[in-house]
Amino acid sequence: MRAGRREEPLGGQARGAESGGCQAWGEEPRGGQGRREGSHGGQARCGEADGEETWGEEPPDTPYPLVLRGIIARHPGQAAPALDGFGLELRPGHRVAVVGPSGAGKTTLAQVLLRFLDLEGGTYTLAGRNAAALDGDAVRRLVGLCAQDAHVFDSSLRENLRLARTGASDGELRAALAEARLLDWVDGLPDGLDTLVGEQGARLSGGQRQRLALARALLADFPVLVLDEPAEHLDLPTADALTADLLSATRGRTTVLITHRLAGLDAVDEVIVLDGGRAVQRGTYRELAAADGPFRRMLEREAAEGGILVGAGQSADG
Repeated sequence: MRAGRREEPLGGQARGAESGGCQAWGEEPRGGQGRREGSHGGQARCGEADGEETWGEEPPDTPYPLVLRGIIARHPGQAAPALDGFGLELRPGHRVAVVGPSGAGKTTLAQVLLRFLDLEGGTYTLAGRNAAALDGDAVRRLVGLCAQDAHVFDSSLRENLRLARTGASDGELRAALAEARLLDWVDGLPDGLDTLVGEQGARLSGGQRQRLALARALLADFPVLVLDEPAEHLDLPTADALTADLLSATRGRTTVLITHRLAGLDAVDEVIVLDGGRAVQRGTYRELAAADGPFRRMLEREAAEGGILVGAGQSADG
């Protein structure tokens, strides 16, 4: 991400129509709730591309442990896999940051976790069950996405938030806004929650759109939340402030943060460096910052661009 870049991303709903109609937002996203209509005999109905229906296994009540082992994933028409031998395990409250250069496979990982892209090799299990055998929508009730390019509807703040939970009370909406550090701004608006955001959130700044995205993701309360480059199109001070706030808001929540920026990542439990679809380094922020390796070099480049201070021979957070 370049300093000073001020493109305008969309808010934070997981892609619906843009992703083949897949919705990661539901009134009751947690496993065991929001069961698809038409479930039958311990299975959930799953629509195929040709209009035929197949039956997926009944989803687990919880995704834990979420385990990826030896993942190989390839986009159609690609010669090389976008992920090659990747592994990950998530347990309740575990937060992981995935970093690396453009094209390293970071967004592909998000697509795999949401089952927008199925595997060529390896295994992906939720509570011991093969994710490929589950209805994709059932997976996306357990693993939710807050994306940089998702849609904000030409409606009010209230209605955009209620995409995550249609029956949410104003108190619940306000609590989510407070966690996303947006409530003071909303309270200062003449129309408050009834403020219209404009087409694609045109009346909001980039930072406000992304905070609305985060509030909506928190309101949905997915067991596992994937944040895919939430600050990608923001200038550096805004991006780092947003990252700090989302790390604060997701404390205690199982989270996968996919990001180019490294500032603030000392708050997560594990950092994974991807390159060429492989995990080339992993560990805590302190461990990776102190070691000679790709993470340390990324920190030094970011420091040279004015992002963070890294002194020779010291950890990047100290």
